Amino acid sequence: MDFRSNVGKFLSALLLFVIVVGASFAQEKEVKGGVKDALGEPLPGVSVVVKGTTRGIETDFDGNFKLSAKVGEILSFSYIGMKTKEVRVGSSLVINVVLEEDAQELDAVVVVGFGQKRTIKELTGSVGKVGEEIANNSSGSIDKALSGKVAGVQGGMASGQPGGAALLRIRGISSINGRNNPIYIVDGVRIAQGDLTNSTPTANILANMNESDIESVTILKDAVSTAVYGADAGAGVVIITTKSGKKGDAKFSFDAQTGLTSRAVGGEEPLSTSEWLELLYARQLNTNGNPYANRESLIAALEAGSVSGQLQSFYNRRHISTDWRKETERNAALLQKFNGSVSGGTEKLTYYSSLGYYNQDGIVKNSSFNRITNANRINYKATDKLTLATDLQIGFGKMLAASDGGTYSNPILGQYLLRPIEPVRNSDGSFYYGNGRLSNGLYNSAAIQHLNYNTSASTRVLGNFQAEYKILKGLTYKFVFAPEYINIEEDEYRSPIHGGGQALGGTKSSYSSRYFNFNIQNTLSYDFTLEQKNHFSILLAQEAYRSDRRVIGGYANVVGNTFLETLDNFVVPRQTTGVRSVSSRAGYALNLHYDYDKLILLDLSGRQDALSNFWPENKTGYFWSAGVGVDFARLETLKNSNHISQLKLSASYGRVGNLTENAIPYTTYVYTNNYNDKAAAFPSGVDNKDLRWEVIHPLNIGLDLGFWKDRLTLSVAYYEKLTKDMVFDIPLPLSQGSYNVKNGNVYASKYVNVGEMKNSGIEVTLGAKIIQNEKDGFNWSFNANFSTLKNKITKLYGGQDIVVSSTRILREGEAANSFYLVDWAGVNPDTGNTIWYTKDGQITDVYNGSNRKILGSPYPNLFGGFDTKLSYKGISLDAQFSYSFGGKIYDTYGIYGLSDGRLTHIYPGYKSQLDFWTPDNRNARNPKPMPGGNNSSNEHSSRYLYKADYLRLRTIKLAYNLKSSLIENSKLKGVQIYVLGDNVWTHTFDENFKYDPDMQVNGYASFALPPLKSYSLGVNVNF
Repeated sequence: MDFRSNVGKFLSALLLFVIVVGASFAQEKEVKGGVKDALGEPLPGVSVVVKGTTRGIETDFDGNFKLSAKVGEILSFSYIGMKTKEVRVGSSLVINVVLEEDAQELDAVVVVGFGQKRTIKELTGSVGKVGEEIANNSSGSIDKALSGKVAGVQGGMASGQPGGAALLRIRGISSINGRNNPIYIVDGVRIAQGDLTNSTPTANILANMNESDIESVTILKDAVSTAVYGADAGAGVVIITTKSGKKGDAKFSFDAQTGLTSRAVGGEEPLSTSEWLELLYARQLNTNGNPYANRESLIAALEAGSVSGQLQSFYNRRHISTDWRKETERNAALLQKFNGSVSGGTEKLTYYSSLGYYNQDGIVKNSSFNRITNANRINYKATDKLTLATDLQIGFGKMLAASDGGTYSNPILGQYLLRPIEPVRNSDGSFYYGNGRLSNGLYNSAAIQHLNYNTSASTRVLGNFQAEYKILKGLTYKFVFAPEYINIEEDEYRSPIHGGGQALGGTKSSYSSRYFNFNIQNTLSYDFTLEQKNHFSILLAQEAYRSDRRVIGGYANVVGNTFLETLDNFVVPRQTTGVRSVSSRAGYALNLHYDYDKLILLDLSGRQDALSNFWPENKTGYFWSAGVGVDFARLETLKNSNHISQLKLSASYGRVGNLTENAIPYTTYVYTNNYNDKAAAFPSGVDNKDLRWEVIHPLNIGLDLGFWKDRLTLSVAYYEKLTKDMVFDIPLPLSQGSYNVKNGNVYASKYVNVGEMKNSGIEVTLGAKIIQNEKDGFNWSFNANFSTLKNKITKLYGGQDIVVSSTRILREGEAANSFYLVDWAGVNPDTGNTIWYTKDGQITDVYNGSNRKILGSPYPNLFGGFDTKLSYKGISLDAQFSYSFGGKIYDTYGIYGLSDGRLTHIYPGYKSQLDFWTPDNRNARNPKPMPGGNNSSNEHSSRYLYKADYLRLRTIKLAYNLKSSLIENSKLKGVQIYVLGDNVWTHTFDENFKYDPDMQVNGYASFALPPLKSYSLGVNVNF
């Protein structure tokens, strides 16, 4: 009886428990809590969603939330750059969550105008991002490391000079006479860029920044991305975010890298003496009235010493064969790179500090670049509402520059134009100077490298002081003060012993340039959400920028004491320079971002800028943009799809500005000079009251696709970039314009806004995480991008052609700077003489300048890059390629290198001349060499125009991370040993073009220092 009673009571209690528990699971209750990051900072705007439902909310300004949920349901917490976290609802009514950073998610976060952060999925514009892998190169400058990494971005090296400048183009050129390089923003503030020197052949102030201190680089390409930067953002914006510390114990990192560099592409080879003589033999035999029946009889006469003219003297010195390349270049140059950093912090203060050293010797002797950098960044949370930050970057750089271009002291020029029969040194070891000059009027370039120098030493200090105050929930005020100081000391010395300084008794120029730049920003941002799904982000910004430039320098000749090379030791002053220029700019910007549940996206921006250089009525410019997007993957029918993670269609349009760097300010300048020992003045410019901004209207239509949680992504964009009010230099009567000299003629002109140009194309970016196997440790990813480009001039002054040079033209309906040349038809296989095409395509043996026509442009119609990354249990391999197709490149000095006898006896030229026509070699590349040349064969023509198509392995890195078991008993947290290669392989698709086609984005190959490839060994230690 008792047993039955007890069983009955137990079953009744169990049934009651099941009913109560079941009811509690079925009943919704209000769950509340807070979300913080690893530093303990509240995270506003975190998405909190009941998994599998449409119920959700975002955390408030303090990171708190309230949400109705049932016991057993799962809450999903997601936020930009953080790992998504899921928590099951239990009996507790309070759930507190800490979100951790997600490296993959951080890759999807980009920095846009004034430091705002967005995910790729929230954008209506076009941006590209490069992460910390920007440091995986040995170039020493970040602008050299961007080519091929982002769709629409084309890069080229102006020179192989270590520390030299790079040229970057975003979606084609933006102007003919204005800015074409993008502006650079570092941690929210603009910086000075480019070559700021006065006499150094090429320099790049960006080389004073350590790429190892960079966390990411974001490239803004369209109007909705760039409009908040307004007046000079038309060529694009490059935003650099530097590294900062994170909460935790101090982390130390040290990286050491050393290697060797050499030519990336061999270039044309110089001639040896025996090869040069073969050309001269053929030249002699093709002379009218030549008395020698064949090569053998000519050599017999030379042996007998009976040949008249220069050939006999050349033959008599055949035992000398100087390799001028070997004498002026290193076989391999040293590369060194060392970086150390420490970072860490507490809940209130985080810090990052680094020290770096970089040294690169140039492949040309007596050229180098070295720098020392220091970066310091501190973030301090003074109160719950006030955060202070300071960032100080210091760089010291020193460049020893080799002469470039067409100067006689250029060692690259000397390799081809100096005769190999000239010795480098006398028998006693001293340098050979000839009779002041060498036999063809040039100088011993090996001696000049020893005697002359051209140096620039630069110091750059960039400060960034910020204060951020949270006024109300979602409302934040931020103040930024960023001073920048740059000091550049230049010294160029030309010896009186030999070279260009000889006739002047030696020369010396010294310049001291100082730049004081200030950037002040005040921003007010308001971030809020209405009814859970309507998210607004509003930014109001005020920005002021001032640049104060001061230059003091002088140039003098006739050295008093050859052991003293300071400027005051030169007794004949030639020129003094004292310049102070100030330019200022002020602007106001407004940006509105709206999204409805991340389904519908809207961006509106406007900016007003005023520049002091323009006439008061034109100094103010107004710029704006609008962008809209719809991510169909956020629709209810697709939101929980396991296959489609993004399906976004977007479009943007706007108006941005472009500065005209060469434009004359609106005032009429008067230049004071000496005339009969009295002061004299004349107008050197015309008042330009009508001069105004160049204006660019970018259009962007994009489609972004993501599949399988973005394991596969595809972005396609169509773009247009229409430049209006382009500035051109138009002719005026001599009584009204500024005076210039061109081709020996004096003319007058002034800058006016008269031209229009259009760039358009398609960009495609593909990303694939092919294998992600954390268990086995094997991962493989692949990324690729390609871009098409079509450039066209749509309006010129009076619709008239502008012949830019002997090789180029501007014409409506054609690409800017199109090559305008007589078309070379090759070599007549029957006669060995040069033949040409007429305008209508007929063959003629007469060279006529009136047959010039457009034969291509320097701009590629297809370019891009691709990379692959593989890793397996501590071993990783990264390889990145870039390519370009459709552009043309012109060998400026080909008229000397391939002169077919016209100049061969003076300047030997290229080894490729040896493939010349003979009765036994009728399909030769070159015509038969003749005195005076072969039928005008070395006039400017398409003979020297080549395809600039190439495929380049830009970087490759093989790394091994030591197993944790090997270092577990030490204080080391990680050790990586790696081999790094830059520009290690290049394939050019025009077999006749021997130079580096990636060297110039302007389409000219000249006697510039060749770009370099490098191999280096490195080790990275963390502890």
